Amino acid sequence: MKDYLADPALPDDVWTATTPEAEGLRSAPLMDLAAKIESRNLAIHALLVIRHGRRVFERYGLEDGRQLDPSDLHVLASTTKTFAGTLVGIAIDEGLIPSVRSRVLDFFEPGEVANPSPAKDRMILEDVLTMRSGIAFREGVDAEYELFDEPCSACRFLSRPLAGEPGVTWNYSSANSQVLVEIVRRATGRTPLEYAEEKLFTPLGITQVRWPADGGGTNLGGFDLALRPRDLARFGWMLLEGGRWNGAQLVPEEWLRAATRQHAVSTSSFTPKDGYGYQCWIPRFGGFATRGFRGQNMYMLPDRHLLVVMNGALEPATTDAVADDLVERFVLPAVIGG
Repeated sequence: MKDYLADPALPDDVWTATTPEAEGLRSAPLMDLAAKIESRNLAIHALLVIRHGRRVFERYGLEDGRQLDPSDLHVLASTTKTFAGTLVGIAIDEGLIPSVRSRVLDFFEPGEVANPSPAKDRMILEDVLTMRSGIAFREGVDAEYELFDEPCSACRFLSRPLAGEPGVTWNYSSANSQVLVEIVRRATGRTPLEYAEEKLFTPLGITQVRWPADGGGTNLGGFDLALRPRDLARFGWMLLEGGRWNGAQLVPEEWLRAATRQHAVSTSSFTPKDGYGYQCWIPRFGGFATRGFRGQNMYMLPDRHLLVVMNGALEPATTDAVADDLVERFVLPAVIGG
């Protein structure tokens, strides 16, 4: 992996580069981290470690033989879900969405959602945020994703007979995230991208964004948002700092306390058996995290003032085990000061 920490050709106006020791970290475990990635030939495309708001480690790998660098946008896969959840929190704070107790069907017109049932009537926003909506969806099955081409994919997902009782059955699902962003669009009158540009991207200074949409123009809530790694770090550090960025409160601190608290536990065979909040993960070693297919992971550890951003093309079956292991065995042991 190529070291871009202090490359003068690619400076950054937010993330000052410094040594690990200057920020209370030991260099040796981080060098061991780089060596482990090389020795195991792990397909890590980008790996950043930020402590106290400063870059202390930044390496980039290859993709199809091409050297990646900080200027490359990277698809974030399911890390997109945390952006979707965050937009819900902002809309609630603005009074555009009443609360997480709001009934999901209240945001849809009569007749838009087929197969009505008492269980669907009981479904609330918090059920969707915590992956306990009961909506039938098989994550990772190609046929399911064809519905995202529909004019209102959220309507199609909600129109299916439920696979479980809302608030009870946990099922990791991009359909849940699509329902969230459709509600954001209807509540705010703007697409998720337009709303995110106003509330997140512009205040964070993020200017390069790619975010595809479903057949009706609602940006995809569960996957495919693309950002540069350093820009993703801006979002992550803002969350780590309780929603604050450059003195402004972009995301309500109360929302983040709720969002990053465990509300459920994963029961999926292809995700870690970790806690789950509002469209984000609660790892066993603390803090909170985003997870994306093949290693689009971000780890926020507020008590250590530490952020780890990762992009990659890891083996799907072992992605999260490998990514978590790199953080737990190499990054966390590097911490020697508060």
